[in-house]
Amino acid sequence: MMPTPEPLGCTTLRDVAAIRALRDELASLAGVPGAAGGVVQHPDWLLFEVAWRSEIMSPYLVVVRNGQGRLVGYAPMLGYVHHARVPLGGRHLQIYRGRVLRLLGEGVVALPAYRGLVERQVADSLLRDRAVRVVRIQETILPNTLAAAMSVGERRFSRVASNLLDQVNWSIGPQASLAGYLASLGSKKRNDLSRRLRNVYKKLGEQARLRVFEASEEMDEYGGLMNRLYARSWHAADTPIDWEAPARLALFRRLAGDGHLLGHMLMLGEQPVAYVHGYRLGGRYLLDDTGYDEAFAALGVGSSLVFQAVQDVLARFPGETIDFGYGDNQYKRVLADRQAPCGSLYLVRGGVPRARFGMLAPLRGIYRQLHRMRQRKVAETA
Repeated sequence: MMPTPEPLGCTTLRDVAAIRALRDELASLAGVPGAAGGVVQHPDWLLFEVAWRSEIMSPYLVVVRNGQGRLVGYAPMLGYVHHARVPLGGRHLQIYRGRVLRLLGEGVVALPAYRGLVERQVADSLLRDRAVRVVRIQETILPNTLAAAMSVGERRFSRVASNLLDQVNWSIGPQASLAGYLASLGSKKRNDLSRRLRNVYKKLGEQARLRVFEASEEMDEYGGLMNRLYARSWHAADTPIDWEAPARLALFRRLAGDGHLLGHMLMLGEQPVAYVHGYRLGGRYLLDDTGYDEAFAALGVGSSLVFQAVQDVLARFPGETIDFGYGDNQYKRVLADRQAPCGSLYLVRGGVPRARFGMLAPLRGIYRQLHRMRQRKVAETA
């Protein structure tokens, strides 16, 4: 039910000290079920991004309060110089280079009853700020209601889809129990998944065990093990990450201390073999990343650990949504019971940004045509 319309106050904070002073109030709101879309909207994440990349990132936080001064919503954003490029024919074509605001998450953080009012306040604030020409929403369920609110008015933004192919978000809806979820899979799928998991442990031998990292004091060890394992995974070359970077470990300790971080790791004695890294916030578990030591790829350790981690989350936190994010990984198709269209958006205004981002629509058409041609070629040679 929508609250009775009331005057809302809206302020924009760009100072780290001012945001840090509001940290506890912002974190309390983010933890309300349904308020935030994911852990990247937690204030600790915003402060981490700024601390980690302060030379290029600056905070931009729109805060909304009701008539009694109560915090009812906020929009966490980062300002930086962005290079918008698209892959085409094995090369990257630059579309735009300039300052943007990147929204952390896909929308506002708000008390559920106030969401529509907060969206309007945030949209009006951004519309009034003439310096804001481009807002980037990196991944969102479509349609996006904040983007719709920013697309009306005198200084409105135009919505531009930036994902070249259609994307799908995969999730498991709230389950009353682990047993209920397993039953919903059907006996064939359930037995096949369970058999594969048993076989992984059987082939690895008696030293194989699952470790779950979730306490603040475990994060230093967790970061060290992740660095060892990550270096032996296929991720390392594509996306280098230092899991022991001081700013990252400090973030992990804070999140773990509030019950927001969950790391599952398959161990062979003291050797890490596979991991599932995730976060819990406001009734939602986000499976953020998964990987494995390439030397054990043939055993199927990655997908098996995902199944084991999902069972652990469902058993310990019944009623939470499990969000796999977007992508076509096979385990998502097998385990998810919900899917929704998603994508990436730019909200743009002004002559130059509109002209530059206007190139994306025809490029999307070209890219999709090339993708269909590649698919047909693969099918013909199969």
